[in-house]
Amino acid sequence: MSAYIEYVKENYDKNNTLLEIGAGHRSTKAFAEHFTKMYSIEGNPAFENIYHQNYIHVDIESNGWYNVEQFADRLPEDYTFITFDGPAGGFDPPFIKNHDRPYRFGFCSLSWDAIKKDVDIIVDDTNRNWWEKDVVDFLINQGYHCEQIDGLFTVCKP
Repeated sequence: MSAYIEYVKENYDKNNTLLEIGAGHRSTKAFAEHFTKMYSIEGNPAFENIYHQNYIHVDIESNGWYNVEQFADRLPEDYTFITFDGPAGGFDPPFIKNHDRPYRFGFCSLSWDAIKKDVDIIVDDTNRNWWEKDVVDFLINQGYHCEQIDGLFTVCKP
């Protein structure tokens, strides 16, 4: 099991409600087995409706981020923390080459107004490239206290 999955399971009680931005196979399966309730925002139907019943489909736009209106309109209200590991796009999406945002920075630049500000946000893969680190820098600028864990992911608390 990855350090990211272990951390989330060890530090968040099963009765918390998880909002997972970007579903997958390993983490979504592990979280669905642990948490009593969770939601997964996902743009790829191949990753939807596999491990639980609360998948929220949101289309991916050409800029690499979720459709802003769908994201805001479909966001649940009862989540207690967020894991952030999507949308998928590989390590070098074409729009990144042109330095067009948002890719994952869309969370900050396009969808920030829609989410709760009083919940922990765990950003996976902050060891990889600048776009995950930009999200963490944004959260720090918003007053979050962020700590990178095992050099792999970052936990940001309001």
